[in-house]
Amino acid sequence: MLLENCAYLVDDKRRATVFRRLKRTVGTRPDAILRTPLPLLADVIRDGGMLPQRRAEKLHTAADLALEVGVATLRRLVKQSPAEARKILKRFPGIGDPGADKILLFCRGGLGLGPDSNALRVLVRLGYGRESSDYPATYRSAVEASAPELPTDVSWLIRAHQLLRRHGQEVCKRARPLCDRCPLTSGCRWYLARAAQSRPAGSLPGA
Repeated sequence: MLLENCAYLVDDKRRATVFRRLKRTVGTRPDAILRTPLPLLADVIRDGGMLPQRRAEKLHTAADLALEVGVATLRRLVKQSPAEARKILKRFPGIGDPGADKILLFCRGGLGLGPDSNALRVLVRLGYGRESSDYPATYRSAVEASAPELPTDVSWLIRAHQLLRRHGQEVCKRARPLCDRCPLTSGCRWYLARAAQSRPAGSLPGA
């Protein structure tokens, strides 16, 4: 939750830098965060993008909720009742279905891919689920469509999450995907549909 809320609309490297500064300067314990005045907290995370004051407020909110729920309780639920843990995680600022699923995955309490927006784009283009203007609906559609094919090996799932995310960032980009560099085009519904549209009428695939 702290990593998610300490920065906004920045790349992974910058987010990690801001989080390290927060950890070094303030700490990550809920009580330590709450003891830090908002102006000081905002200054610590100032390099994390827009609205540092608002981000500091979210950190206080997350710390308050962590104390209310109990960190030990949440850790236990992640292992024993992931569905209940997921409900609690979604009460934290900035954490929706994707964030909750990702946290559960990396805490080894979930068995889904927990795709971010980049990985989700890859899944949908490959043919898992349907894209719509409703992001949560698109997310649920892709998660449900891919679930039957997933193994129960959490290490495999974490690696798949990371690879899909990177593929979406570097190759399967939103506006200008680099399809000529993609090894998945033969099974990509999105690519095949566009390739068919670009072929002259009456021509055969591969002609």
